[in-house]
Amino acid sequence: MNWRFWKKICANNSMGDDKQVSLTPALLNRDSESDKKQYRSVLNLARKLEEKDILNIALTGPYGSGKSSILRSLMKDYRKYKYLSISLATLKSPLDDKKNKIDIDTMNNRIEYSILQQLIYKEKQETLYNSRLKRIYHKSTWAQYALSFAIILYIVALIIVFEPSFLKVDWICNRLSNPVLNKWSDIFALSYIFGATIIFAQKTIKSLGNSKLNKLNLKNGEIELKENKEDTSVFNKHMDEIVYFFEVTDYNVVIIEDLDRFNNTDIFLKLREVNQLLNQSNSVGRKVTFIYAVKDDMFFDEERTKFFDYITTVIPIINSSNSADKLKEELEIKGFSDLNVEVMDSLAFFIDDMRLLKNIVNEYAQYREKLDEKLDQNKLLAMIVYKNYHPKDFADLHKGKGVLYDCLHKKSELLIERNRQIDERIGVITKKLQSLEATHAIQEKELRLIYIEGYRKKLSKQYKSNVFSFFVENNFIPLEDIAENETLFNSLISQPSIRYQYFKGCQINTYYGHIRSCYDTSEDSCNVQFSQIEEIVHSDFTYHERLEALREGEKKYREQIKILELSRNNHYATPIHELLLDIDMQTHKIFSELKVSKMLEAFLKEGLINEDYFDYISFFFGKSINKHDHDFILELKLRHSLPYDYHIDKIELCVKNIPDKCYNDVSILNIQVVDCICQHLEEEANNSKLHSIAQVVKNNKKWDFLIDFYKSVEDSSPLFNHLGSIVDGLWKIFVKQNSDELFEAWLRFLELNHSTKESRNWLNKHFAFISHRVDLIGFDTVKQIISNGKLIFTDIDAESGCLLEYVVENEAYMLTPENVVCAFVHYRNERVETLDNYPLNVTILRSCKSAKTVSDYIDERFDDALNNVFITDAAKQESIEIILEIVNSEDISEGTKRKYLSEQQNKVSLSDVNNTQWESAIEVDIVTPAWPEIYAFYESQNNVMISSLRIFITKHIDELTDISELDDTQKELLANSALLTSGFEMSVYDKLIKIFDGVTFKDADINSVDNAHFKSLLCADMLPYSTYYTTTIRDNHSDVLTYYVDKYLDECIIGIEELPTDMRLYKHLMRNPRVIGEKALSVVQYFLPHIVWDNELANITLPVVKNNIEKFNYDTEKYILADSTNLPERLSFLIDLIEKYRDDFDIVTELIESLGDSYRSITDKSKKATIENNYMNEMLLGKLKTIGYISSYREDDDKLRVSHKRNH
Repeated sequence: MNWRFWKKICANNSMGDDKQVSLTPALLNRDSESDKKQYRSVLNLARKLEEKDILNIALTGPYGSGKSSILRSLMKDYRKYKYLSISLATLKSPLDDKKNKIDIDTMNNRIEYSILQQLIYKEKQETLYNSRLKRIYHKSTWAQYALSFAIILYIVALIIVFEPSFLKVDWICNRLSNPVLNKWSDIFALSYIFGATIIFAQKTIKSLGNSKLNKLNLKNGEIELKENKEDTSVFNKHMDEIVYFFEVTDYNVVIIEDLDRFNNTDIFLKLREVNQLLNQSNSVGRKVTFIYAVKDDMFFDEERTKFFDYITTVIPIINSSNSADKLKEELEIKGFSDLNVEVMDSLAFFIDDMRLLKNIVNEYAQYREKLDEKLDQNKLLAMIVYKNYHPKDFADLHKGKGVLYDCLHKKSELLIERNRQIDERIGVITKKLQSLEATHAIQEKELRLIYIEGYRKKLSKQYKSNVFSFFVENNFIPLEDIAENETLFNSLISQPSIRYQYFKGCQINTYYGHIRSCYDTSEDSCNVQFSQIEEIVHSDFTYHERLEALREGEKKYREQIKILELSRNNHYATPIHELLLDIDMQTHKIFSELKVSKMLEAFLKEGLINEDYFDYISFFFGKSINKHDHDFILELKLRHSLPYDYHIDKIELCVKNIPDKCYNDVSILNIQVVDCICQHLEEEANNSKLHSIAQVVKNNKKWDFLIDFYKSVEDSSPLFNHLGSIVDGLWKIFVKQNSDELFEAWLRFLELNHSTKESRNWLNKHFAFISHRVDLIGFDTVKQIISNGKLIFTDIDAESGCLLEYVVENEAYMLTPENVVCAFVHYRNERVETLDNYPLNVTILRSCKSAKTVSDYIDERFDDALNNVFITDAAKQESIEIILEIVNSEDISEGTKRKYLSEQQNKVSLSDVNNTQWESAIEVDIVTPAWPEIYAFYESQNNVMISSLRIFITKHIDELTDISELDDTQKELLANSALLTSGFEMSVYDKLIKIFDGVTFKDADINSVDNAHFKSLLCADMLPYSTYYTTTIRDNHSDVLTYYVDKYLDECIIGIEELPTDMRLYKHLMRNPRVIGEKALSVVQYFLPHIVWDNELANITLPVVKNNIEKFNYDTEKYILADSTNLPERLSFLIDLIEKYRDDFDIVTELIESLGDSYRSITDKSKKATIENNYMNEMLLGKLKTIGYISSYREDDDKLRVSHKRNH
C-alpha cells in the first residue's frame, strides 16, 4: 500500500479543516440587522411561554427554513426556562421503506417509545431512581473502588465493635491494646455502622418502591394481574414514568423536532393528552409547554388549530429562488470564486435546504482539496450536489450501477437512434437529388444546344447555315447527339478549329423541263475558338459558369448527404449532452424505465455530469500514462486550450485515453494528436475523430492551426481533404487568411477535387506562386491543375522553365506584353534585365523560329494580340508585309486595325490593299502620301472628297507639293472637290491653292465655299467674273460681295443692275476711291430710288450730286442738303442750288431754312439777321445779294449782318 500517498491525503485533510462549516443550526443574534427579522419568531415564542393557557405551540416552516436555529436561539437567550429537546431524526420513517409497510399503531408505538427513551436516558439513573424502566447501570472505576472500600470498612467496623473470637489474632491485639485507641475506634466503628445501615435501608426502600405486582402465587394456584389489551399505547403503559420524570426534574419546556417526518397526525393528539396530564398533575405542580417544530403542510384546514394553542411560522432563509446567492456567498467565504455564475445558478435551483447547502459546500471543499486542482470545478460542484441529493445512486456509481451510470452508458443506444434519423434524412435528400438530377439532365442538354446553335450562327456568316454535324473524336456526329453527351460536347469546345458537314442546295432540270431543287452534303472547316461562341451566346457569363450555376442545387444536396454520412458514424466524438438536447428523458423509450430525476436530466443536458465522471469521484495514480500527458488530457476535458505545439510524451497512449467528447472542443487542436489520428485512418474510429476535428476547425475558425499543422507535419493531406469535403467556401476563407501555407496546401491537396471559380481566378493571377513551388507541389499535379481548371495565367515568369514551356505550349496564359515577351525571351534564350518596353512586334516575333509556339498562339488570337500585346514603340515599326496582312485580314476587327495601324512608320500602296479596306487605310494613315494614291482613292469614292481623305491631305500637305504626276483633267477634278468647299483649314487651303496654281473655275458651284476660302480663291484668280458668280454671290454669299465687287469693279459697274440695292454695298462703293466720275454717277443713279436718307448717305452722295446737279431733281437735292452734316460742303452745294433756282425765291427760302436755325433768320425779314463771319457765309450772302434775295450785308465785328429788301 502507498503509505506516503495516504499520509499526504491525511495531511491535506488536516490542512483543510478550517474550510469546514458546522452543520448545526446557527444561533441568531438579536442585535444583528441580518438576523433581526428572523429573531422575531424567538420573541413570539418567548412571549407565549409566559402565557398560562398556551401549552402546545407549533413552530411551522419547510425543511431548512431555520426552525432549529430559532429554537436554539430561544434556549440560549431565555435561560429561565428549563428546556428538554427531543428529536426523532434518527427514527426511520415508514414512508422511506415502501417494501415493508407497517400499520399506523405500530408506527405510533415506535414514535412513543423513542420519545420515552429520550426522556429516560436524558437524566442519570440516580435522578430517576424509582423508574421501573431498567437500564444498564454503570459505575465508574473509582465508584467501584469506593464501594468496595466502604464494604470492607463496614466489615472492619463490625469486627472492631463485636470482636469475634474466631477472628482474634493475639499479636495484633497486643500491639493495638490501648484504652484511648480502643475507645475512639469503637466510637468511629459504631458511627460508621449506623450511618451505613441507614444508607442501605434508604436504598432498599427505593428499590422496593419501583417494583410492580403482576402475579400473586398462592398455595393452590396463582393470580395474574393483566393490563387492558385495548390500552396498548406506550404512553398509556408508561404514563406514570412520564409523570415521574417531570416530577423529579425541572423541565418546563419540551421541544419536539422531526415529528412531521412520519406524516402522522394521531401522535400529536397523544402528545397533547400527555401535556394535559402533566399540567393537571399535582405531583408535577408546574406548567409544562410543548413546542413542536413541524413543516407547514403537515396539517390541513382546521387540523392546524385542533392540535396547537399557538402557531408561529418561520419564513425560509433560502429556497430555489435565492439559494444561488447563498451558495455563492458560502463558496466565496471559503475562497472559491472561480466558479461559473451561470452554473451555480443552475445548480442552486435544486437546493432549498440551508443545512444541505452547507454540507454541499463542505464536501466540495474536501473533494477540491483532494482531487486534481486542474479539474473543472463547475463539474465537481455539480457532482457534489448530486451526491447530496442522491447519495445511494452516487455510491452505486462506484460499483458500476445505478441510474446515473445507466444513463451515461445509454450513449450507444442514442447513437443508433441518431443514425436512424440521419438515414431517414439522407433518404429524403436522395429523393430530392434524384428528382433534381432528372430535371438538370434536360436543362444541361438545352444549354449545350444553345452553344451548338452559337456555332451555327458563327458559320452562317459564311453562308453555311445548314450545318447538321460536327467532327468530334474522329467521327462526324449529329448536333443532337453532341448536345446529349457532355463528353462529346467538351471535346467539341476544346478544338481550336471546327470541321463540319452542311447541306448544299442545287437545282436540276427534269426530263419534262421542270426545275427541281435538291440538296447535297458538303464538308468544310473553320478556325473558331469557343470563347468567340461564348461571346455570341452570352457576353457576361461563360458556358462553365452557367453550367456551374445550373448544378448549384444538385451540388448543395450532395454536400448535405456527404456531411450527413460523415456524421452518421461519429460514435466517438459526440458528447452525450449533445445527444440529449432534444430528448425528454422522462418519456423517451430509452430512459423511461430508469426514472431519471429532473436534477439528473438537467445536469446531463448541461454537460455538468458526463463521461469523465470518474475524474471527479476517484484519484489518478498515473500508471498507463505519465502525469504530463494526463494533465494534457485533463485540460482537454476542462476545455482549456493549450499551445498547438504542446509536446506529448506518449502520443499513441495519450490519444487512446482522450475521451470521445473532447474531439468536439477547440482544445483538441494539438499538432501531435491530429497528426497521430491522420496517420492511423485505417481505424474506423479515427475517421470519425478526424471529422470532429475538422468540424472544430470549421466552427471555431481556427485557420491558424491549419497553418501551424501544415508547417509542422510531413503529410497534412487527410485533414485538408476532410475540410474540403465539409466546408463550403473554404477557398474564400483561405484568401481572407492570406497565408502562403494555406495557398500551398490548397494546391497540393484540394484544387484538383475542390476547385472553385474563385480559386481558379486566384491561380490565374498568381503564376509566380506556383512557379516557385513546382517541386513541392509536383509538376504532374500542377499540369493537372492547369489542364482541369483551364487556367489562363495573367502574369507568367521563367522561374520554372518546364512549367513556362508547358503553359506556353498549352496556351494557358493571357496575351499581355509582359507574358509574350517573357515567353519570347525564354525561347530565344536571351538574357534581359527587365521585360518592360522590350522592343517586340509581330515582325520580330515571326522572325524568331524558336518562338514559333508563341507566334502560333498570337496568330490564333491575332485580334486580341494586336490590342493588348504589341503596345511599345516597336509596334509602330511593323514591316510592309505585316501591315498589309493586318489591313487585308477579315478576322481582325476594324477597331483593332485602326488602333494598331495608326502611326505606322512604314507606308503601303493602295494597289496592295483590298479595295474594301482603302478607306480604312487612308484613315489610319498607312498609305504613301502621293497625289496618284490620293486620286486613286478619290476616284474610288466616286470623285467625292470625303472627310478621311481631307484629313489625310491635311496631315501630309507639306509632302504633297508635286502634283505633276496628274494630268489636267485629274487636277481639275481634285481641285473642284478640294477647293470649292470649306473642308480644309485656311493654312492648308492656301497651300492647296498654290499646288493647283493655274486652275480656274468657270461658273462653278461655290455654295460650299465660306468667306475666308472665297477670298483666297479670288486672290488666286481662280474665280473669273461672270454674271453667274455675281448673282450667286448676291443671292447666297452677300457677305463676300464687296470683295467680289472690288476684284471686278469695272465689270460690276457695267453690269450694275445685277448688284443688290443693299445700302452696305452702296456705302462700300461710294467710299471706293476708284468709284469716281461716271462710275460714281452710275452707282448713285442705280441706288438712288432705294435710298432712305440719313446723314451718312447724304454725306457720301452729296459730292456726286453737286458735280452732276443738272441730272438730279429738287427733292433729291433738298434731302441731301437737309441730311448732310458737312457744313462747308452743304454751303457750297446750297450756293450751286441757289444759282440753279435763282428765279424761284420760295425754293431758295426752303433751301436756306434746311440749313438750320442759325441760317433761318436770313429768310425772316422781321428780324435783323446775323451769321458767323467766315468765307463760305460771305460767299452765300454774296450769291443771295447777286440774285436779289437780300439788299446787302456788312461786317459787324465777328458777324455778318444781313439787310433785307423792303418789297420782297
